[in-house]
Amino acid sequence: MPSRETRSHNPHDLYQQVAVADSIPALKEISDVLLDAVDHAVRAGSGAKDIVEFISGVNDAVTLRLIGILEETEGIRLPAGATYLVLGSEGRGDQTLRTDQDNAIAYPDDFSSRQLCYVEQFAVRIVDALEEIGVPRCPGNIMASNPEWRHSMSEWRQLLDQWITIPIPENVLNFGIFQDVRSLYGDLSLGRKLRDHIRISARNCPRFFPHMAFHAVRFPSALGMFGRIRLESCGENKGKIDIKKAGIFAITLGVSLLVLEIGVTYGNTWEKLAVLRNSTLLTSGDSRNIEDAFNCLVQLRLKSQLCELLAGKKPTYYVDLKGMSDSELQEFRRALKGVDALRYLLRNHYHLDSISM
Repeated sequence: MPSRETRSHNPHDLYQQVAVADSIPALKEISDVLLDAVDHAVRAGSGAKDIVEFISGVNDAVTLRLIGILEETEGIRLPAGATYLVLGSEGRGDQTLRTDQDNAIAYPDDFSSRQLCYVEQFAVRIVDALEEIGVPRCPGNIMASNPEWRHSMSEWRQLLDQWITIPIPENVLNFGIFQDVRSLYGDLSLGRKLRDHIRISARNCPRFFPHMAFHAVRFPSALGMFGRIRLESCGENKGKIDIKKAGIFAITLGVSLLVLEIGVTYGNTWEKLAVLRNSTLLTSGDSRNIEDAFNCLVQLRLKSQLCELLAGKKPTYYVDLKGMSDSELQEFRRALKGVDALRYLLRNHYHLDSISM
């Protein structure tokens, strides 16, 4: 592996390294190359959308190559007809650096007990192998190795109906993670069928949208009196701000909910905002302000993650505003106002102040 000083920052070269990797250690080294490439892109002033799409593309390629290596070196494979699903930010294609695993498996209803044993073997090994190459396990155990996240298609449909029609907190949380499901490997049609079921089931349950919108706006505004930014007041993150709670969560979930209302169940947040620009749900001004806010928040998170990773720390959502220039702080405040505008829009559109949850 080249030294950091001699590494190429050409995306094609990085994809080529992934393609020729022949072992888990080789794939693990590529994560350091990706980190360096993202650092270079941030310093060069590349936009958040371009960087995130690059990260998501490389992560997909790495996972697919890892699946190939497991088959080539260990004889572990997902049975034909099943599919490996990615969820959350990976499902959307919104990944930043080293987010936790969120994955699942779906398979046909008629799988035999022997095929199900192979599904379990693959599920346990792929989760372990992802951890070996530097992708952390999900603290909430939302991973294919957990039997609760691998099901037949009919079982997934029943679960989705339950999550959509019975809006208790656990169901709302599970749906929020599963909503952007995407088949990465195997029978890709199963992921499309699950998204189609989400679209139809949500449309047939009118109360679903207000409950999900209420979930999207559950964190308070990060702006206090006179535009003062609310920071953590105690603990190890005192003086910092949780960028996910401040706005990334509301934007990704809120935008996904709005496009689901018009029947769209795929795409990253930028692509969904483009859909909304051509709808009646957002004005062009609202769409632009929300996209600007998302760009700002994601860029801040990328810079903060890079600092944490390059210092040998675990990446978090906490951002330290110290060292920001006045113009950067002003841009951040504008972003938080954009988030508040989306929250206001969701509350009005779904009449959240006039219904009880």
